[in-house]
Amino acid sequence: MGTREQKKIFTIADVFKTFGKNVDENHYHQAYTQYKTLCDHARYLAKKDTETHDYLKSYYEENDENYPGCLSDDQKQTCLPLYDFLCSAGAVLDLTNVWPTYVFLVEVFNRQNKATIKTKPHIDKSEEFIPDVLQCMKSAMNVETWNAAHAEYKNLLKDEEQMKQIPDRAREKELWALSGDVAAQKFLDNIEYMDNALYLLIKEAMMKNINGSQTAWCQYGSLLHSSELLKREEEQTARRFEREIVDLQDKCKELARQNEIKSRKIEELTERLEGTTLVKESSKNSVCTTNPTPASDVEEVFSKLYDKEWTELFNSLESEVEDERERIIKLCECVKKAFQFCKEESEKQLNKLHTITTEILSLCSTPEEENEDCQGEEQNSNKSFSDLNSHLLEIKKQCLLMSLSKIRLMFKKSYTLMKTDNEAIQRNIEAYLAGCINVCWSMCIQDPPMTILTPEKGNSINTDMFNLYKTEGGVVDLCVWPALLRCEEGDVVCKGCVQPQII
Repeated sequence: MGTREQKKIFTIADVFKTFGKNVDENHYHQAYTQYKTLCDHARYLAKKDTETHDYLKSYYEENDENYPGCLSDDQKQTCLPLYDFLCSAGAVLDLTNVWPTYVFLVEVFNRQNKATIKTKPHIDKSEEFIPDVLQCMKSAMNVETWNAAHAEYKNLLKDEEQMKQIPDRAREKELWALSGDVAAQKFLDNIEYMDNALYLLIKEAMMKNINGSQTAWCQYGSLLHSSELLKREEEQTARRFEREIVDLQDKCKELARQNEIKSRKIEELTERLEGTTLVKESSKNSVCTTNPTPASDVEEVFSKLYDKEWTELFNSLESEVEDERERIIKLCECVKKAFQFCKEESEKQLNKLHTITTEILSLCSTPEEENEDCQGEEQNSNKSFSDLNSHLLEIKKQCLLMSLSKIRLMFKKSYTLMKTDNEAIQRNIEAYLAGCINVCWSMCIQDPPMTILTPEKGNSINTDMFNLYKTEGGVVDLCVWPALLRCEEGDVVCKGCVQPQII
């Protein structure tokens, strides 16, 4: 393919993008690393000597020489991997506009290398002058100052070694070193270093014209610069870690919020499942009982609620509410509130269900006797009506049972026993509230509904209905636990508990 047919490329960066995939990874990496180094040197020259930078750039861009054929061996060998890469790319791409940039970058690199060689002896680490100066000044300085200077030197060496392990800082150091003593002296002009022990020692050595003290001075400035680079890196790392910590804290808060939402969903689903399980168990027993939950079961649950949940909550509340009487009042008031809530809600639901079933039954009324020949047909219709009525009654019971989970949520939102930060007490409160609403709802959906009785203060104590709490007596002082009745004005199913007045 002729040159005119080749794709024209204008920058070295575009050559890497277009042709990079056609060479092996190692060759690509070496060439690209050299290109970045050359660019760093060009940027440094532009910053330090803009006039020279612009002159060289325009000179090579306007040069009509035929590259790469006219390149010198030095221009080829200086950056051989990059040169080879461009030559390979030039076989398939038009690099007419790229070669002048390459020559410019190589020329800048060579010029700066020559400048570095002139200044290098002052900050060359191949021969350290600071230890010699320290040794010469050992007898001239007081012990404390000399020891501090020696320790500072050791610490600076450690900082420089750490700094060299950081690629970006090492490259920054390399560019800084191009300025030689000028950069070192400028760094030592910083007033914050003037009280350092090593600063004072080398300064004193220079005044005494100690051999190598001038070079040691520049080396000291270079070490301080390395230490400053390391400090800057550590500060940036610390800030990055702080940002990461804040981000992680935000993520933790978000996860906690999502976890709380999921916990609420799990709680709602659990309550639904409990309600569904209760419905299934009730359906299994519906053949042999007229009530979804038999009164004997309600009696057992009611008694167990007092023996277990009431007792556990009563004891755990002692740390929050020291007065025993106040605790008794709170717990008794809770079960009364739960019963009243369940009673009102069950009556509302029954009224709605009654309206619906009445409308259905009105469509299925028994036929009038129109003639004596239809007696058999009338008997069949009456039987169908009776079966339908029975099914509707069963549907009422099941609807009430399925409402339990919703009733629990409604009561939990409408009533608060007390607020506490103690997690153990809070768990006992929730268990007691759930137990109260469960048993009270079961009481209210019986046919007829069961009820509770709480005597007023000053009433005579009926020992057939109430046990005595702690003391003997015949007059009610405080209701500890209500009695459970089979129905309004009905028999006692489960005794309550009262505290008599002390005479």
